[in-house]
Amino acid sequence: MEKITYKKSLSAKLILSQELIPYYQMIKDACNTHYRITTRMSFGKETISYGKVKIAMLKVVKNIHLYLALDPKDYQNTKYSFKDMSLTKQGEVYPMRVIIKGSRSLKYALELLEDAFHKAGANTFCIAEDINYQHLFYPRGFDVLLGEGLIKKNIKRIKDEKPMDSFEAEEEETLARVTVSAKLLYDAKGAAKKLYIITNLSSWDPSKAIPMKKQKDGSFLANFNVPKNTHLEFKICKEEAWENVEKGIWKEEIINHYYYVTEDIEVEDLIHNFRKD
Repeated sequence: MEKITYKKSLSAKLILSQELIPYYQMIKDACNTHYRITTRMSFGKETISYGKVKIAMLKVVKNIHLYLALDPKDYQNTKYSFKDMSLTKQGEVYPMRVIIKGSRSLKYALELLEDAFHKAGANTFCIAEDINYQHLFYPRGFDVLLGEGLIKKNIKRIKDEKPMDSFEAEEEETLARVTVSAKLLYDAKGAAKKLYIITNLSSWDPSKAIPMKKQKDGSFLANFNVPKNTHLEFKICKEEAWENVEKGIWKEEIINHYYYVTEDIEVEDLIHNFRKD
């Protein structure tokens, strides 16, 4: 049996979470206004340095996590909310972590970042390069990012936990598990309490739509089996009818989500609008 997982790059996480980009823009603007501050983005993180002096590291785990080369002891009993990372491996370089969840936590994070600049000696200001990160990380779907290499697919072979009888073994060999998650963005955010998947396997019949269950984080999830070596196409609707099918970021028609299923897969759909909205 194979288990398929997907590893998202920092770029992919920002693209898939457009609401985080204004916060990211402010952090990058702060870096760009200081002389000799450099930033380097690798697959899963971005580091901020002054010459050879490390200042901060940025990751995305639902929210922006900013790790700072500051001593947490210097900020005890202050207005700042942070986690002491001193006892962790990365805490050897970045002992403090702050999580940016809104405008106030962003304001405090920028103040702490300024302290880290000052500690490193980056006190000279310069004119910031005008970069619009909303344009740089423009919206696109999970499958597009997978094709661009910004999401990596990992396949791991796992042993069955218990022996299967011949019928179960045959079913295991012929069926693949499809996991579909959907996240509502922009105008679609909060616009639906239920979602439904309509597929080509049911001749696009809305009455045979697959219901998606709402999760605690506001996303939707559905699991279903299809025969292996199947051409699967689907779209997601706000109800069991085509009148409320998903639309693109500019309310344009989008192509069907398409996968040739040969094994268990997990896919994610970002929904920007619905037809009736």
